[in-house]
This record gives sequence, C-alpha cells and structure tokens, in this order.
Amino acid sequence: MRTKDEAKEKLILETALQLITRVGMAGLKMSDLAKEAGVATGTLYVYFDDKPALIQTLYRYLLRQNLNDLTLGIGDSDPLRIKLQKIARNYFNDCVEHPEYTIFFEQYFRSPYAVETPDLRAEEQAMLQPILDLVVQGQRETIIKDANPDLLVTLVCGMLSELAKQVPFTGQPLSDADWETTFGVIWDGIKR
Repeated sequence: MRTKDEAKEKLILETALQLITRVGMAGLKMSDLAKEAGVATGTLYVYFDDKPALIQTLYRYLLRQNLNDLTLGIGDSDPLRIKLQKIARNYFNDCVEHPEYTIFFEQYFRSPYAVETPDLRAEEQAMLQPILDLVVQGQRETIIKDANPDLLVTLVCGMLSELAKQVPFTGQPLSDADWETTFGVIWDGIKR
C-alpha cells in the first residue's frame, strides 16, 4: 500500500472544492478531478475509497477551515456581547473570503453524501462549542433568549451567510456602519 502525502491530499481536496464550485457535486467526476489535480486517477483511490468518501472528507476539512478561526481576537475580559460580535464578524468575513465554502455546504446538506454519524456529529459539536458556550453563558446570565442554543447559532450563521452572498454584487465590502446595523439586528434577535 502506498503511503499518503498530506500535501497531496490537501491538493486533491482543494481541487475537488474548486471543481464542485464550478460543476456541482453531481457533476464531479473522479477522472476530471485527477486530471485537474495533476495526479493519476488511481492515486485518488489511495486517499479516498470512492466519491462519497472524498466528499465526506472534504466536508470535514472545510468544517475545520470554516470554524477554526472564529474566536480570533476575542479577549477573556471582553463582555459577552463583544465576544459574540467578534465571532459573528469572523464568521461573516470567512464567508465573504471563501464563498466556495458556502457553495459546498449548501450542496452537501442537500445531497445523499450528508450522512450523520456519531463521530461526525461530535466533530461538528466540538467546532461549534465556543459559540454554543457563549450562548449558554448568556442564557445563564439572562442576557440571551432561553431557546435551543443550536437554533440560535443556526439563525445567526444563516443570516450572515446570506448577507455574505450579497457582497460580490455590491462590489464593495460591508461598511462599518452597515456591520453595526447588521449585528444590532442579530443582537436584538437573540437577546432577552
């Protein structure tokens, strides 16, 4: 059995993401992916058993990429509202900078490849834990609505993802004033 090269695996995943962005998940063919990545088709199967395994690995990879930097710039002494605002801004900026992630996630969740397993759910929870912890803390402090924390996070992320899709059409980044308005709406929606 051939050994796996992390750099090559990342190249394959990044190339798959670009292809999916252009042709969709249904249009992704392993032979096209191999050609685009500059590897032999057989090499793909050293890393991934089949197309579903590739797509599920890509989902995990992008989940880590997308959620890894959410807590950047947050100080321990920051008030809860500021922490949530920084996380929201980090998430929004990531959606703007990487629209291909959003394209992939939307297709993934509507595809037969989105298979919920206990280990995948645990990984998703671990990645979202910093946000969920803040929401739960806010609920304990009676600052945030007493609602399912997963629901609140989904509503906030959904709004930010949709807003990020509009940025390319405006041709300019979101102004500071528009960001303050945006977060004000989010905050009003989740606070008690």
